[in-house]
Parts: sequence; C-alpha cells; structure tokens
Amino acid sequence: MKIGIIGAGRMGSLVAGNATAGGAECFLIDPWKEHVDVINSKGLTIYNNEEEPYVTHCKAFTSAGQIGQIMDLLVVLVMGQHTRTALQAAMCLADEHTYCLTLQNGMGNVEVIEEFFPKERVLYGIMPYGGTVLAPGVVKTLTTPGDKSHFGCAGVEEPNEFMEEFAAAMRSRGLEFFAENRSDVDSAVWYKMAINCSGNPVCAVTRLALGPYTHSSATAPIEVALFMEVATVAKVKGVNIDNWSWHTGRKLPKESKMFWHLPSTAQDVKAKRKTEIEFLNGAIARMGDELGIPTPYNHMITALVKIVEENYDNQF
Repeated sequence: MKIGIIGAGRMGSLVAGNATAGGAECFLIDPWKEHVDVINSKGLTIYNNEEEPYVTHCKAFTSAGQIGQIMDLLVVLVMGQHTRTALQAAMCLADEHTYCLTLQNGMGNVEVIEEFFPKERVLYGIMPYGGTVLAPGVVKTLTTPGDKSHFGCAGVEEPNEFMEEFAAAMRSRGLEFFAENRSDVDSAVWYKMAINCSGNPVCAVTRLALGPYTHSSATAPIEVALFMEVATVAKVKGVNIDNWSWHTGRKLPKESKMFWHLPSTAQDVKAKRKTEIEFLNGAIARMGDELGIPTPYNHMITALVKIVEENYDNQF
C-alpha cells in the first residue's frame, strides 16, 4: 500500500510511523525543507509518551509533484484552512482508485475533499492524541491506552477490505485504530469536536495547558456550556449522542501525560500562527445559526480567538 501523507506534523508523523511499521510505503509531504531534509537523511524520530524513541525511515518531499507515483491513499493532516490548496497540489498523486482520508480537527474538511473525490472514496475520522514537533525530523506524540482512533467512509455505511487493511497496518505498533460503520464514526467525530471546542480555544485565550485550565475554579461552567452547544447541534443533525458522558466538566489528573499539553489552538496562538478556529467553534456557530440553535458561547470564543489572531503584534 502506497500512502501519501499531506502534512508531516505530529499526527502526520504518527501515521507515517505506524503505517510504515505495518508494511506500507509512506511518502510525507511538507513545505518545511529542514524537516524534510532531516527525515530523508536521518529518518523520522518519534518520541511517544515516555517510551524510548523510534526512528521511521520513509520518504519525504516538499511538494507532491516531486513524487511521480500514484498513491493508494492520501491522508490529509494539514490545518483546515489549507485543505483545499494542499489537495489541489496533491491530485497528481491520485487516480480513480485512490482513497482520501482526513483525520483533521474540526468540521468542514470532508466537504472540501468531496470537491476532489467521489463520496465512496472519501474517508474521515479522528485520532484523539496530542503532541508537538520538537525539531526538524523529531516529533513527540502523546497516546493513552484505551483511546481509540475511528474512521469510516462518507459514501457507504460499512468499512470495506481496503479500509480494514489500512487499519491493520496502523495497529502494527499497538495503536488502537479501527475502520468502523459511518454512524459510529459520526458519533466519535462529533464527541471529539465537543471536547476540542470546549478546551482548545479557551486554553489559547487564557494561555494555559489543559491541566491548569481544567483545574481552575471558573472553568466548569464555560467548558460545559461550550460542550452542550456542540451536543445540541450534533443531536439536531441526527448524530447519536446517547453514549456521550458529560455533566460537570473535567479535571485532568495531575499524573496525566496530557496535564501540561498545549492543545493545537493554543500551540498556534503561542507561535503567532493562524488557528483552525473557523473549523472548530466557528463551524458550530455557523451550523447553529443555520439550524436556529443558540450557540452564544461558541460565537464568543470564536470572536475572542480571532481578536487574538489579529493582534499578535499588539499584545502586552
């Protein structure tokens, strides 16, 4: 199986490490030349949790046009605002048999991918892990035993043989990664959306890691309100939320490997980059407006993150 991975950040690297170990031939695509050069010369070094690092040897390129081969699967792991441009550049790697999988944060990426691929070739899902890029060619990932990755197909309900083959490759290093029915994937994707929307942007605005944020005395009402707005939108859109568990907010245990983790939106703000807020809380706010569902907390946090983005050079 040939896999083109668009975006060689923490999650793209995690896919490359696991799929390569499972026998796939992986091609990483990322415009960061220093990162690409180190991967090609020394391999991709992955620190997962507190385990000893392992080195994955796969090919890396600064553009899809350098590869010159057709992929069986394209995996999109760029920020949502770059999805369309990245896919336009990567279509030279696809033919009528190629699948395209998004494991990106937020909502809206599937619709962009469907501009390029028929529904039965569009795969989507979640990876509920954290991490960061430490240096060119070196990433740190955070995975928790029991946290499962799920993906399904936008065009059919049940997974097919190709999807099961890819999932098996991804499980080669013990990662819990499964192809599942579309309805089950929808529930998992929306639940992760609710978790992300109730934590990521507030951490970005307050400049806190997840642990200190969840332990603040003022956190729970905000976190629960954001979560429940997402849950309400999901339920109206026909997503099964019966197995969701959320009542009073969360407090990450201090021994959790995620306690000092900066979620992606906070990492972007810290680095003074454009965030994915329009694919997270912004998407919920838009859907709420379309469905007539009040989402004031999601509207507010979207606006606050945008204000921060527009004023990186003016902050004290």
